[in-house]
Amino acid sequence: MKKSIIFITLLTILISTLIIPVHAMNYTPDEPLNCKVDLLINLDSNTTVISKSADAKVAPASLTKIMTALVVLQNCDDLERTVVVGSEALESLYNTGSSLSGLKSGEIISVYNLLCCMLIPSGNDAAMVLACEIGGTAEKFVDMMNAAAAKLGCKNTHFDNPHGLDSATHLTTANDLAVITRAALKYSAFEKIVANATYDLPETNKNKARTLVTTNHMINKTRVSYYYEYCKGIKTGSTDNAGKCLISYASKNGYNYLAVAMGGDYRLNEKEKVEENQAFMDTLKMYKWAFDNLSYEAVAKQDQYVTSVPVNFCWDMDSVRLVSKSEVLALIPKGNDSQSVSFIPLKKPESIDAPFKKGEYVCDADIMFSGVKIGTTKLVVAEDANLSVLLYGKAILKKITANTVFKIIIVLIVLGIVIYILEFIRVNRKRRKSRELKIVKYNELERNSSNKKKKK
Repeated sequence: MKKSIIFITLLTILISTLIIPVHAMNYTPDEPLNCKVDLLINLDSNTTVISKSADAKVAPASLTKIMTALVVLQNCDDLERTVVVGSEALESLYNTGSSLSGLKSGEIISVYNLLCCMLIPSGNDAAMVLACEIGGTAEKFVDMMNAAAAKLGCKNTHFDNPHGLDSATHLTTANDLAVITRAALKYSAFEKIVANATYDLPETNKNKARTLVTTNHMINKTRVSYYYEYCKGIKTGSTDNAGKCLISYASKNGYNYLAVAMGGDYRLNEKEKVEENQAFMDTLKMYKWAFDNLSYEAVAKQDQYVTSVPVNFCWDMDSVRLVSKSEVLALIPKGNDSQSVSFIPLKKPESIDAPFKKGEYVCDADIMFSGVKIGTTKLVVAEDANLSVLLYGKAILKKITANTVFKIIIVLIVLGIVIYILEFIRVNRKRRKSRELKIVKYNELERNSSNKKKKK
């Protein structure tokens, strides 16, 4: 009777869960994304919101300079340290079609200002000068770049140069670049530099004072088509092989996102009749969609029922409810909540043994929204359970009797008893025969003795 009531209760819960409307998860902007690679990560929770070919190996163009900047910052404590621009660094870029910041051979300039020349107008000349200064040679510096990438766990990245000009094996992925960029953003100097729409470069021994202008139109108010007030930086890139590329991050209403768009091109906006850089356009679409549609919601409430598990050695219950230990927040489309998700228990036991107390941990459960894992919660028992000594003893006895060794011992004992009985019977028979033989012999002796007396 008790089991029937539990079954009906669980069935009712299951049916009620099925009829609750679940909002379909759609981590994609309403408008199509046109780049070959697109990635959007929520920096607050490290949640990947949009991922399109994010693990595909592609040419990074000048996004390479984020890695160059990171290695410089890791290996130079004094950014005011001055550097003399070498002619070899500049000559290596002749006839390459490189973007340049106007450095001149013999120019004396600080490491900080070289970083500005590299990251703001995307000067390949500054990248080469920094590489030779920090690494001794460009080749040694590239080795440092690859070592640093490997240390960050970037398994699909290999650099051939510090500036990003196309090379057959100069490849990375959007996911790896996101890791590299987040590491660079930990340096305040990097964060400050990449946020500059313009930068006033002071006069040097070879150049007059001049203003550097960013290639990142999303932070440049004069570039109306692409400007986005919530964007904080970071870096563009463009080569024939890589296409149009952009890594940026944006903050609004307490939410922070990192966006990567690679392999873009120019496409005609039929409405405006203008050609648009799709790396910028995809990034704008991703940001606007995320800020307008995503929010942190309670996808699991404290003590929310998830599943049940059978209980052993308890008279009072056959099974116990497993509930969420605490509230869990996750980034999902607005208007959804804990009724819009499903749970997948992980390593759920077939049963649990009494005794236990309410709140004891049993296992974890993945929280799923439209087939996407959005979080994990700990599952605990919803009530106490007392141990039944009788049921426990019965189980132990059953376990013992089911044991192969125990069965062998029983067989050996029975066999020993049988052998003992057989031996007892054999010995008794032997004794009876012995007694009978003695009686016979005694009778014969008596007869012989009696005959001798008669003869006399």
